[in-house]
Amino acid sequence: MKEKEENKKTKIGVRSDEDQPIVMPGIRRFQFFTNVDDRALTKNLNRTAMFGIAAVLAVDVGKAVVNKNPQTIYCYECRACYGTQDKCPVGIAFQAELVVAARVSDYDRFLKNGGLRCIRCGSCQSFCVQYLNLAQIFGTMQLQTMKALKQGKIPKRMIQNAFEKGLINKDFIDDVAAFLT
Repeated sequence: MKEKEENKKTKIGVRSDEDQPIVMPGIRRFQFFTNVDDRALTKNLNRTAMFGIAAVLAVDVGKAVVNKNPQTIYCYECRACYGTQDKCPVGIAFQAELVVAARVSDYDRFLKNGGLRCIRCGSCQSFCVQYLNLAQIFGTMQLQTMKALKQGKIPKRMIQNAFEKGLINKDFIDDVAAFLT
């Protein structure tokens, strides 16, 4: 009779932590997420953490969309495009850096990595595992960089550095030379 009362009290399929083998301290082998001892202390902490993650994601996606380069969202920086290094006609070594710079409109990073030197030939595109149109991404960022240059958003020293290192192609050299004089 006593056993029947105990069976009625425990729900079917519920395991106690003591019944489960220990895999690591605090984590048992067949433990469900809702049964985890090390989760956030309250539901509000969980909500706050999830809100933080969602906010960062929204900013990351929003910035790329506002900068008119939404394809950059899909680049997960695997660096497969670095395989282009020997085949890039102008010798751009770090294409993924250009994609990241385009995603966040980082003109300094774009210029330092030869973004204005790119001729948009598409050689790097065949290496991209996400099949991103890298030539279009770089072209859009080049136009944004030149627009920012004309608006005075880019410091003269950054353009001077890129000019001295030969990181500007013939399409933009006249505008850059006019800016520097």
